[in-house]
Amino acid sequence: MTLKALILLSVWFCVFITEVTELQIICSSEPVQAVYSERVLLQCYLKPPLDAKSQTVKWTRGNDIVILRQDGKDNAGAQREHFEERAALSQEALSKGNLSLMLSSLKLTDTGRYKCSFITDNVEKSCYVNLTVGESDVIGSDQPVKANVGEDVILPCHLEPPFNVSTLTVEWTCNKTYVHVYRSMKHDPNQQDRRFVNRTSLFCDEIGKGNISLLLKNVCKEDEGLYICHVPKLHSQVRKGNITLKVDAAKHDTKQQFNGSSNNNTAKNTIGVIVGVIVGGIVIAVIARYWQNRRQTGEQNDHPNNEQVEEQQHIPLREEQEQPNPDNLSNCLVS
Repeated sequence: MTLKALILLSVWFCVFITEVTELQIICSSEPVQAVYSERVLLQCYLKPPLDAKSQTVKWTRGNDIVILRQDGKDNAGAQREHFEERAALSQEALSKGNLSLMLSSLKLTDTGRYKCSFITDNVEKSCYVNLTVGESDVIGSDQPVKANVGEDVILPCHLEPPFNVSTLTVEWTCNKTYVHVYRSMKHDPNQQDRRFVNRTSLFCDEIGKGNISLLLKNVCKEDEGLYICHVPKLHSQVRKGNITLKVDAAKHDTKQQFNGSSNNNTAKNTIGVIVGVIVGGIVIAVIARYWQNRRQTGEQNDHPNNEQVEEQQHIPLREEQEQPNPDNLSNCLVS
């Protein structure tokens, strides 16, 4: 090796040592909470960023090695059996100074304090992350859900903390009758009571978020009762949630009363129209008869018949015959 090469190597080593000395390793300051059987990312990174692909990166919990990466590859022999095939580092992330640990298929026993270490040339930088693995409980509703006859209603039920149950079975029952069954990532109608056929559904886009609420359509009075949402294979102490549905028929009855009243009013209106038409017809007939009689009377006055003419002609003749003779009158006066 030439003198020039030695000088360059010495300069590089000094720069590297300076970088390592000034290097910071940072972990999440907040405790990490995760759900049983899910996966979690325990964050750890270098500041300033430094390519760590060929360096030693180690994650431990107590005396147990979770994962050990040396010379650009994982040392599977050093890993605790409990974490086999569940712990991983991203090679792409390591090249950017990101040492975060991905821990999958979480178990309740994974809870603990994890140590992230970056080791180079006998210089070790470390930080810690606290992990808590808990169970998701099925949560129903403390308050009864109310609906009117004929309406659609949502019966709320979810998992807390949120948990993906898309691969699990979800059962909805009421009075030991199957209302809705979700199995093998789809609705299973085989056990569903025929009374609920084509009236129930889950929110498929929400199941992965732990929302297993039930949509019940066209509610009737017989739907009233205690509903239970159940996830049988959930790794939890609380696998069931209760929801009480109360159905109010008042709106329906009011509608019936309104319809009855409307029918009565319609009948009354129809009878009124008929009576009005009859009365109107009678009035029109009377008026028409009156005018007809009056016209006939007028025509008779304008054109008198022969008997009337004859009577009128004979009247003055009779008067003339009844007038006293002047001679007779004088005779009477003389005597």
